[in-house]
Amino acid sequence: MRKWMSSSVLGAVTLASTHAFAWVEICNIKANGADMYVTYAYYEPNTTTLVTDACSSSSSVSPPQYYTAWRNTGWWHLTKNQCARVYTPAISNRYAYVYAQISDGSSLLNANVPFTVTNAVFGLDQYWNGPFGSCSGECVGQSATGDCASPAPSYYSVNTLQLDQGSNNSNLTLDIE
Repeated sequence: MRKWMSSSVLGAVTLASTHAFAWVEICNIKANGADMYVTYAYYEPNTTTLVTDACSSSSSVSPPQYYTAWRNTGWWHLTKNQCARVYTPAISNRYAYVYAQISDGSSLLNANVPFTVTNAVFGLDQYWNGPFGSCSGECVGQSATGDCASPAPSYYSVNTLQLDQGSNNSNLTLDIE
């Protein structure tokens, strides 16, 4: 198993083990008892459906066309010593991104990659391209956020921490301390 220790502004990021991952788990091990809400973003190399807002609006194509996208999902609420398995299929991309909103006001060190989140439970496809395959004309798209609920969700940009998940398929745990 591969284990990451990510900390707030007071600590450091360390890595243990040499294997990659099959599932990804995030754990709150903050000694001060602070709770947190976390998000996880992962790469979708060939998807036929893009989720474009927090209300599950989507854009689709039919095979052999496909999109590539970074899918950002949240929120998992973690109290002290609680973990959430945020991704369970074996995935092959090397990097993923995590954001933690921590009740004590601390933040993850080296979190500097922006992703869009919303105040509601969400899954948003971001930084997407395509469709690829049998497309004609312009084949590069951009994600959008639409208002579809009442009250409409609020969207904002956060800085995420890049995780190097390696190149094999073994488990990864990110401990936030």
